[in-house]
Amino acid sequence: MERKAGLPACVQGRFDEGQSFAALVARKGADWHDTVMDTIQEHPVLRQVDRTELRDGILQVAPPKALDLAGLISVGSLLYGPLKSLRTPDAERDSCLRDVLNAVGNDARFFTNHGHAEDGEEADFLASSFHANALAGTTIDICLIGVSDENVLVLWRFEDD
Repeated sequence: MERKAGLPACVQGRFDEGQSFAALVARKGADWHDTVMDTIQEHPVLRQVDRTELRDGILQVAPPKALDLAGLISVGSLLYGPLKSLRTPDAERDSCLRDVLNAVGNDARFFTNHGHAEDGEEADFLASSFHANALAGTTIDICLIGVSDENVLVLWRFEDD
């Protein structure tokens, strides 16, 4: 029997479907990149992602910083900078995004194409200016991929000029 995964109910309406993608799926096989590619292959924007670029174009994110990145993907503009509200704690939003990250599973690792991941623990994913390794062929796109032995989380924001 195939295991099913799914995002917590709190994400309903939290991610703009026109500019973002969110999915939590059961991991299939040893190479989690395959699970990501299978998950995004039907999406009209993300199906442009190249498997090799995905593998080579992402960096690991310190788990405490993944929450900021999830917030940026859910409500921040990549072209005009993150909403100032992201720097202000919001109990409901932050709790929901923590639930999303925790749903990946124990010992989850997180990855992104956001350039500030190069800064490790000092990364500021809410900076108004940043660079990214665009993977989806849009003007700009940012992903957060969570990986555990059980599940794969795919959060992706993409914007055209």
